[in-house]
Amino acid sequence: MDYRVQGNRPYWVLIALWGLPNRASAWACFWLSVAITVACVAFGFVDRRFFVGVIMAGAALWYYLAIRWVDRRGRWK
Repeated sequence: MDYRVQGNRPYWVLIALWGLPNRASAWACFWLSVAITVACVAFGFVDRRFFVGVIMAGAALWYYLAIRWVDRRGRWK
């Protein structure tokens, strides 16, 4: 099964970068996800409910892997 569409990018890369016009905006989303993760962990020691924000680390990882995939195998528009 081939999961590639639109310029040979896999679906997971397309979804991660959906609506992001360039590499700089993808990096901005990555760093925003990292900042939200750090803030949630820090505030989680005050209010335990904020530890759920660690989920944003997954988003940061997804952005990073998508950026790396395009850098290595694709090109930015």
